[in-house]
Amino acid sequence: MRALRTTSADITPAQAARCAAETHGLDGEPSNLDGERDQNFSLLTSSGARHVLKFVDPADSGAAAVQAAVLRHIASRDPGLPVPRILPARSGADHVRVSIAGVSRELLVIGHLAGRRWPATGAPTPSFADLGALLARLDRALEGFFDPALARELAWDVRRLPSLAAFAGEIEDSRARDAVSDAAAAFERRLNVLNGLRSQAIHGDCHAGNLLVDDTGTAVSGILDFGDMIHAPLVLEPAVSMAEGLSEGIARIGDLAALIGGFARELKLQSAEVDCLFDVIRARLAITILVQAWRRRHDPAGAGALARAAPRAEEALHRLCDAGEAALTASWHEAAGTLPARAALRKRRARFLGAGAELFYREPLQLVRGADVWMFDADGRRYLDVYNNVPHVGHAHPAVVEAIRRQAATLATNTRYLHEAILDYAEQLTSRLPAGLDACLFVNSGSEANDIAWRIAQTATGRRGALIMEHAYHGITDAVTALTPAAGGAGDPRVETLRAPDEAPDLERALAALTGRGLAPAAFFLDSALTSNGILDPRPAWAAQLGAGVRASGALVVADEVQYGLGRSGSHFWGFARRGLEPDIVTLGKPVGNGFPLGVVITRRALLEEFQARCAVFSTFGGNAVAAAAGLAVLEVLERERLMENAQTTGAYFLAKLRELVSRHRAFSAARGAGLLLGLEVVDDLGRPSKPRAQRIVDALAARHGVLTGLDGPGGNVLKLRPPMTFKREHADLAAEAIDAVASAADAAAEPA
Repeated sequence: MRALRTTSADITPAQAARCAAETHGLDGEPSNLDGERDQNFSLLTSSGARHVLKFVDPADSGAAAVQAAVLRHIASRDPGLPVPRILPARSGADHVRVSIAGVSRELLVIGHLAGRRWPATGAPTPSFADLGALLARLDRALEGFFDPALARELAWDVRRLPSLAAFAGEIEDSRARDAVSDAAAAFERRLNVLNGLRSQAIHGDCHAGNLLVDDTGTAVSGILDFGDMIHAPLVLEPAVSMAEGLSEGIARIGDLAALIGGFARELKLQSAEVDCLFDVIRARLAITILVQAWRRRHDPAGAGALARAAPRAEEALHRLCDAGEAALTASWHEAAGTLPARAALRKRRARFLGAGAELFYREPLQLVRGADVWMFDADGRRYLDVYNNVPHVGHAHPAVVEAIRRQAATLATNTRYLHEAILDYAEQLTSRLPAGLDACLFVNSGSEANDIAWRIAQTATGRRGALIMEHAYHGITDAVTALTPAAGGAGDPRVETLRAPDEAPDLERALAALTGRGLAPAAFFLDSALTSNGILDPRPAWAAQLGAGVRASGALVVADEVQYGLGRSGSHFWGFARRGLEPDIVTLGKPVGNGFPLGVVITRRALLEEFQARCAVFSTFGGNAVAAAAGLAVLEVLERERLMENAQTTGAYFLAKLRELVSRHRAFSAARGAGLLLGLEVVDDLGRPSKPRAQRIVDALAARHGVLTGLDGPGGNVLKLRPPMTFKREHADLAAEAIDAVASAADAAAEPA
């Protein structure tokens, strides 16, 4: 790999002078200039002209021709750019081949640029914004240039980091070694995205040693050394300069936004390019450390060239990671102007929906399209949906979309008119339920369904007390908020909670507590997935015994199937059946319409008719013909595509993958659940529930890997994995690989004691 090892300086000034005289007719006494592989000399002629003699590394065949060609290209595209100009040889050639001590080399003579090297810290320095603008101007001039030699393998090309990472064991400091390994792993995951970005010829090495400033030190007056040019993603140009500024000690992390802003001012960056900056900068710093570690053992002379830069690169790498990818990337997006729409959208959202309107993820997503198990953001990035159960049979399933379109184009009205579709849907639902659950009341959501179920129970029993599971969630209406401690509804004296899972004696305690407050239970509500309890999967005898005890107390049993209904458990079409529970009322919500608003209360006809006789209940949109069409289509797709069977086989496969991760990562303590509703418990280094670590994992899965998950459980530390029912093994593999990668970083990060 070129540039890993430096080339020894074996050409003397006298030999250089002879070559310059013979090939270009130049006189004068050359003096040495810096160079890792090429040997460079400054030559002041008797006429007062100054030139640079560049003897190209013999191992870099054709490099002189490429450098000459690119300098000609730049001169034709932007004559005012402060880059060297070619001095042709006597023969008229841009470069010539010379023989020195029996070794053949290529010689290139270029004009000397006025100025001095970038000043040290503390002296006046050019604006980083101006530097960024100059780099962009250079890249604009390089557009359209290509030579096959630019595809060479060069050690300083950040895309070589995965190969160079093999030398990590030679890094002496363990903290630096771990930081480099993390950087390499993150970069390798980013590489496919990076390689898909726009690419062109770039300078690729604009560090302080290759930049000249004017006499005041405040303006860049020259860009030198085109020997490390590559054809690569454009974003590498500013990223390399940003990384080198940190490792050379001339830039602070806060200066990087100015550089990227200046670059974007001249050459607009794409949002996906800015998203890659953090990993590319980190990769370049890691390469500096790795090359130095390798050279210390294999090329001591070359190691001297990095003696100051490598320790600074280590320090910069730590500071960069401490500053955090999300915060830095947000500042770079702001500087580059790549997310003005999203930023404006957030402000507009806060204005019209209130600043407290909840958003997922540390960096909120602007999702604009869904297809099957995938969602796409405004920039076209694809996300694997492992969280949303609303699109039960997949985002935008064509059969459901067509059913909604066809009915909406025909008639959309309420249930006070006769309509076959509504009755067909009720018939299809009740046919899948135990005998006796034979009547439906339609509303718009799971919250409304639970609200009505609670009212039916109170009407039927004449009681006001309720039994729920500890940490339960049943909705947002005023009535069921009391049944939702997970959303701040705790403390209502009418409600008593049960520990989950626990045996029947806990029911006796709860009933006694209600009696002590002068209340008797009207209903027991159970989310059959026990989602907010941490996605538990107790043996059926637990729920069966609990249900029998509830019924013996005179209360009704309400099965909340919003999470687990319609085959999600894989083993049963209804979650209550998996639990061994016999409900009096079943409530359905969001998944039944695949995103179209629909909620259903299903109970015994006698119970419903008693309620109807005593309470006037009507929902304008509940069970309208369009909702019924959506619901019917969902049931048809579930059966036709055998999605319950898929939930069982894919869920078992996914759970096995998750349990393997638990065995390998200390960030996880357990994986549980069944079908396509699984939970992965996140803990700290002492094995305690850790919501902060869990939130970081969820954010990293979305930001770095395009995998959407959520959190649930009493401590908010259980990854909730609840994808559409069309989720397949290949999707489980993608999710598990992403979780594995993020968990490796979580394991490495120290958790507070």
